[in-house]
Amino acid sequence: GLFGLDYGSYIWRGSGLHTQLWAMFFLPLALAEIYRVIFQKNKFFLAVLFSAIVFLSNVVYGYILLLSTVLFLLLASKKEIVPILKRAALLLFLLALVASYFWLPFLLDKNYLNRSVWEPAFKYDSFGAKKILSDLFTGQIFDYGRIPFLTILFFLSLIVIVVLKRYRQANCRFLLIFTFFWLLLYFGRPTWDGIFSILPFSQDLHLHRLIGAFHLGAIMIIGVGLSLAWQYLKKYPLKILTAAGFIFLAILAPSLIERAKFYQQNSQWKIESQKAIFSQEKEISEIKKTLKDLLPSRVYVGLPADFGDDPAYKIGSVPLYSLLPQLDIESFGYAFFALPLSTDVRLHFDNGKLEQYNLFNIRYILLHKTWTAPPFYFKMKELENYVLYEVPTTGYFDLVDVPAVFYGKKNDFYSPNSKWLFSSLPQLKQHPILEIGKEPKETFNLPTIPFSKVDEKVLLDLAPTKDATERGGILNERMETNQYWTQFFVNHDCYLMLKTNYHPGWQVSLDYQKVEPVMLAPGFIGIKVTPGVHQALFSYQPSNWRFPLLLFGIFILLILFYDYSIKHWLEGSKVVKLKNKLKQKVAFLKFLN
Repeated sequence: GLFGLDYGSYIWRGSGLHTQLWAMFFLPLALAEIYRVIFQKNKFFLAVLFSAIVFLSNVVYGYILLLSTVLFLLLASKKEIVPILKRAALLLFLLALVASYFWLPFLLDKNYLNRSVWEPAFKYDSFGAKKILSDLFTGQIFDYGRIPFLTILFFLSLIVIVVLKRYRQANCRFLLIFTFFWLLLYFGRPTWDGIFSILPFSQDLHLHRLIGAFHLGAIMIIGVGLSLAWQYLKKYPLKILTAAGFIFLAILAPSLIERAKFYQQNSQWKIESQKAIFSQEKEISEIKKTLKDLLPSRVYVGLPADFGDDPAYKIGSVPLYSLLPQLDIESFGYAFFALPLSTDVRLHFDNGKLEQYNLFNIRYILLHKTWTAPPFYFKMKELENYVLYEVPTTGYFDLVDVPAVFYGKKNDFYSPNSKWLFSSLPQLKQHPILEIGKEPKETFNLPTIPFSKVDEKVLLDLAPTKDATERGGILNERMETNQYWTQFFVNHDCYLMLKTNYHPGWQVSLDYQKVEPVMLAPGFIGIKVTPGVHQALFSYQPSNWRFPLLLFGIFILLILFYDYSIKHWLEGSKVVKLKNKLKQKVAFLKFLN
């Protein structure tokens, strides 16, 4: 797929970009309202509302909206530029206030947001001018393997606009500026690396998604071209218009037929998968009930990198690792949410190493009944098609040692932690503290090693020379929503580790006293503990100012709505008064007659 405005971006057999669908719908509405605010001095409510919906639906399309707002300034005359600039700045300021509960935490947490090394480079860099122009002129951007009907319409529409000099009109001129501006930016870093280093927040942006902006501009240009063609043709007799219509449909027919077959196959795959799920509904319900009755732990049914996509682990077209989250079962599978720093590291999970099951608290495994289980799997229950196994783990908590502090930039996070996972340190429960920054905030009286200097030799040197297994043990644990509690005993100074992703929003209390957590390899949460019996509570809480920001944004929208509704009420009342006066005058004239 193209990940643009093509249907393949949204449907079930495609990419399923649901939130982008909302952004696609509201982006042209938001741009239209922004134009009315800037040039026609309309009220701000609809422009801010639609823009906020776009921004909250999809960050890339929000970025497109912000830069496109700047493009409107190119339509202003020298006399208009200052007042228009003021209104545009006020609009963006109001948008920033309304959406602040979303973008401000996003900005503050940027050091803890993963830029996946597993994603293809083109997602962040795009394809470059040579490939994109080649795709454009060969019909791949608009028609994607079909007869290049839309591509031809696009270029014919451009020719019509130029020949008829419609670019002199502000609306057509903006369409041309908008379309070719986003075509140029869609070229990406291979062409404009220096420019993207200047543009704010573009470092972690999926530049290949900018095709959506180019698609939008091109669709509107095609609309203008067809409108101009109709203005020319409508003066001809009906027979000629009918013939032209049939010719147009005949040319369009192959594309329509291909699309119909594409969507028919989409429906067929969905129906087949639904039937398969219904046919195994009894076993699925039994899996859910069985796992819900067991001690809380993660369930493993394969990763895409190992056996997760094997036909034996699919129901219809749906992999089991996609089904378990829908059953509200915590699983270790596909990284549907890839923003935590540890995401890329955990995809190196080796299902042949017992210590890695403990590391990620994978206690339960579903294997197809035709598959042979490793010797450390213990059979729990046989189902119709699958067998449930168990492996021993310490649960969501464990006691570990910290041999060093690793530090560096977030983009260098993957390398040292993946090397750590491949080393002997996870088996020995040696988990370095991880610090994001040019220098560690605290050394903890431990060796400090930059991310870039971590290699096999460094990791080998950090391995303890004597066995340090008698750290203590986990006595009890309890898990609730965003909250983990444990009781444990400690024999010597070490760290209590919670096997979930670190974030500054985690609050930890040890024996009812608040303590500061640290990040432990491969991206988990830990606190230092001393000998004795203790209890600890780990709870995640978003920033306490986030909810007030949400309420403040809603309050701003209500004020803008009040201003908008008052204007329309006044305009409506004026119209009513004018109509009444006209009725009175007409009645008076009739009376005179």
